[in-house]
Amino acid sequence: MPELFKAPDEPEVKKKGLFGGSPKAPPSNPAAESMTQDVENAVSRLRILEERHNNLRSELKITEENMLHKNRKITTELKTIISDINELRRENEELKSRMLSIMKELQNFATSQDVEVLRKYIEIWEPMNFVTHKELEEVVMEKMKEMLKTGTPKISPTSN
Repeated sequence: MPELFKAPDEPEVKKKGLFGGSPKAPPSNPAAESMTQDVENAVSRLRILEERHNNLRSELKITEENMLHKNRKITTELKTIISDINELRRENEELKSRMLSIMKELQNFATSQDVEVLRKYIEIWEPMNFVTHKELEEVVMEKMKEMLKTGTPKISPTSN
């Protein structure tokens, strides 16, 4: 019976010292090798996924920064456009008020009919034949001097 409990004979492995080299690898098991290979593949895939995740994170960060920059730029452009629109509205209102005042002034002007009536009256009256007060006084003084010289009143309808 002692043989039943006896451990199987294992080849003796000589261990070398610290710097004597590495001990021989234990005998390989095909199931263990397959499992090790699967773990190594999983680790490799995990590293690739982590790298992709980090790349996506950095791309997202850059995209967010670009969006913030563009948002600020668009906001300033929008403020500029709004101020330009407000300025154009003020100028439009100013032009409208000037146009209304010009229209009111134009209503006070004489119409072409009024000018035509005045022209006809001027043609009838012939104001160029009118005499001024000064000219009348001179003519009267001349006539009076003439009458005093001749002693007789001489009244003629024409002054030629």
